[in-house]
Amino acid sequence: MARRYRPQDFTTLVGQDAISRALSNAIRSGRIAHAYLFTGPRGVGKTSTARILARCLNCEKGPTPEPCDACNICRAITLGNEVDVLEIDGASNRGIDSIRELRSTVGYHPMHCRFKIYIIDEVHMLTDQAFNALLKTLEEPPPHVKFIFATTDPQQLPATVLSRCQRFDFSAISLGVMKTLLADIVIREGRRAEPEALELICRQSAGSMRDAQSLLDQSLAYAENDLTIDVVHLLLGTGDEGLVCQIAQAVVDAKPAAVLLLLDGQAALGVSYKQLLIQLAAWWRDMMLIQVAGKDAPSLNTSPRYLEEVRGQSARLGMENTLVGLDLLDNALMRLKDSPHTRLLVEITLMRMARLGELLSVGQLSLALLESRKAQPAAPRPQLAGPADPGPDPKKAQAGDRADGPVAPAPHARVPQPVLAAPEPAAPPRVVPVPQVVATPARLRSVVEVWPQVIEGAGKMLAAGLYSASEPRVTGELTAVLRFPAKASRDHDFVQTRLARLTELVREITGQTWNLRLELEASSGAPPRQEELAPPVAGPVAPVAVNLVQLRAEIEKIPLINRAIELFHAEILSFDKDFGKPPPPPAEPPP
Repeated sequence: MARRYRPQDFTTLVGQDAISRALSNAIRSGRIAHAYLFTGPRGVGKTSTARILARCLNCEKGPTPEPCDACNICRAITLGNEVDVLEIDGASNRGIDSIRELRSTVGYHPMHCRFKIYIIDEVHMLTDQAFNALLKTLEEPPPHVKFIFATTDPQQLPATVLSRCQRFDFSAISLGVMKTLLADIVIREGRRAEPEALELICRQSAGSMRDAQSLLDQSLAYAENDLTIDVVHLLLGTGDEGLVCQIAQAVVDAKPAAVLLLLDGQAALGVSYKQLLIQLAAWWRDMMLIQVAGKDAPSLNTSPRYLEEVRGQSARLGMENTLVGLDLLDNALMRLKDSPHTRLLVEITLMRMARLGELLSVGQLSLALLESRKAQPAAPRPQLAGPADPGPDPKKAQAGDRADGPVAPAPHARVPQPVLAAPEPAAPPRVVPVPQVVATPARLRSVVEVWPQVIEGAGKMLAAGLYSASEPRVTGELTAVLRFPAKASRDHDFVQTRLARLTELVREITGQTWNLRLELEASSGAPPRQEELAPPVAGPVAPVAVNLVQLRAEIEKIPLINRAIELFHAEILSFDKDFGKPPPPPAEPPP
């Protein structure tokens, strides 16, 4: 049927009005290119247009956009017997040898026709070597040669070929145009068909006129009398539209059991699960279009008898669930071709779609969390208590010992700090959780109080550098200054590089972030005072730090080390405490 009803001129070429007009005007004005490229999906008229163009150029009354179809040349081209019009299959003649043979015949003039025309179908199948061999001929062909290429995949063509051709992109045939043409073919065949049956065939062909004509021919051969929609469903393996409507309704109503019963009832009727998923995807697409564009949404696939059901389901489902359902159906169709368990995959997909109402999207979950936070009452702010209100000893509080007597403040406290205390609970008045009564005193003390702990936890190298500094001096709120004597510039620079680590250590011990600044005293040339040689440190100094400072001073006295420091401007980063000591004498052998 597709060959019998193939278009023979530009007036019968349906669905490609822009291309027909462009080629007709080019022939009338004499602007005929030497190479054309026709691209588009299968079955939309690329090869038919190439044959029509060949007749228009070689007709005895031409070149004309309206070939006579009566002369010998037109009839020979229609039958495929004209030697000057060569139709080559690019898939079976894709090698360089075929192109070399073509090039060898290009130089000969046509025998009967005005132009020698080469029609290469599926040209993207040619090899790279074949394209390279064709380039020169394609760029500067003889005046009597025309090339017409047809392909469904123009992306695979080299850019050098694309730039040498006039390109025309063929579009898929619209549903209305295809349905009108099929109805005309049914009348010319002397048969009758239901409009719903023809519409189903058009949808199944997906814009390909050749596929639609082939399906119509098959359906007319299968039907004994009139062509009905039930006959087409049975032939194509598709489900009845009523079945699709019932499954969609069960999914919208969140009834997974009803969905399984509907699938089980149709399993014995030979319904293709792939076709069923395609129909459900088309149904969900219609719901999406109705949700966006309203009841007058264009290009709906659903027949008029089920439009009200689609509109009602789309109003209940919501846009978010509709989009998720489309995504699930699309993923199922992609996995279906590789899955040996097609029914299981369809059931899983429909079960997920039926449970979409129980799930929350990420946006809905975030909104719910935000609303729940707003609905919660604000927690009471902690109040500041003066230094005269001491808290319990931290060790006793952690052990559960509730002593009635006050706890004495730390012995080295110099600058009292406020203590956080939570307001007393309403009931019971005497039961107060320990973490809310008062924070641990050691974490709220001044940096001056905890300085021995800082030196002890700073590590060997940092502790040795800090031992050269004076006692931290509080100059403002959470601000302290460490002063280094002029002779301790190396220690000053070393501690400056570790200042971030020192600040973090102080924060961990005191529970507060202190702003620590380092200052280096200017050298006056006067002999150092006794207090500068041994600066006092608040509280007991860790013996490890004292030993490390002495060991460092001894190491710097070694001539080789001292020379290396002066020559390379180096500094000592780490050392072993046994460095510089002579090895122990070997043990004397026993007598």
